[in-house]
Amino acid sequence: MVLWSRVFIGAVVGSAGAAFKTVFCDSSPSGSATELLRRPVVNETNFPKGRIVTGVRWGVPWKDDWDLVAVEEGEKGAKSSAVRQMILIRHGQYEREGCNDDTLKKLSKLGEKQAELTGKYLYQAFEQKRLIKQLGDNVPPHEENFKGGFLCASEPKTIYMSNLTRAKQTAELMMNSFPSDMRGRAVVDPDLRERYPCVPEPPVNGTSTDGSDTVRVESVFRKYFYRPTTDESSVEVFVGHANVIRYLVCRALQLPPEAWLRFSLPHCSITSLCIWSDGRVTLRSLGSAGHLPVDMVTTRNIRC
Repeated sequence: MVLWSRVFIGAVVGSAGAAFKTVFCDSSPSGSATELLRRPVVNETNFPKGRIVTGVRWGVPWKDDWDLVAVEEGEKGAKSSAVRQMILIRHGQYEREGCNDDTLKKLSKLGEKQAELTGKYLYQAFEQKRLIKQLGDNVPPHEENFKGGFLCASEPKTIYMSNLTRAKQTAELMMNSFPSDMRGRAVVDPDLRERYPCVPEPPVNGTSTDGSDTVRVESVFRKYFYRPTTDESSVEVFVGHANVIRYLVCRALQLPPEAWLRFSLPHCSITSLCIWSDGRVTLRSLGSAGHLPVDMVTTRNIRC
């Protein structure tokens, strides 16, 4: 039932461009984001010696049924300890940025190396989780923590990738470090291709959108982002593009989507989001590139 609901929502999204542009890039529930910033909640606290510390809150409540699963499943999901972990990876550095032919936009030599190292690191992380699971359920928390690791499952459920050349190359090079059964879980999804989600705030001169990209990237969020519907935790890997990843992070955390351009993601960086059974969402890492040598951390591509 949940799956069909998301499919239905995705179909509706395709015919509601103007509505989505208004709702999801004008994120305040009671007006525009600009209006919201004009009326923050200010708390002043008096400290000894007359010092006043001012704290500012925007007063925007968390929406519990953001994925509609809470409405359909009732309390069932809230009682589970399962977690859906979304690993969002930006493609490696590529050449010929600005070229109209996507087949020519291939990874640079550096981009290939970035992808290879990211695949090795991610597989090591899955292996580490597998070792922790072998310890059993009665391991003291301090001992499990000592073993390290950041993944919620010992193998990926699915590895999704954009259909653009640079993303497919990145995913394929990454998966060279994975066993064949994991490589067989790869899925190419054209919906994950690069988009211009919406006009950012603050705006960038010379940029605009007709809203069609907003509709498509919002459909990606509705398609993939929802709380666990089973009692088993899972990890899903997405290899895609910086704009889309940044938008999805904002939407998942219920932050203003138009803030997507305020942060930067290095090539082959790892962003990790956990969606809990009660609908809470936790950002575990954003644009993490610590698995790459410092001289291989880049953000810009090579233009034509």
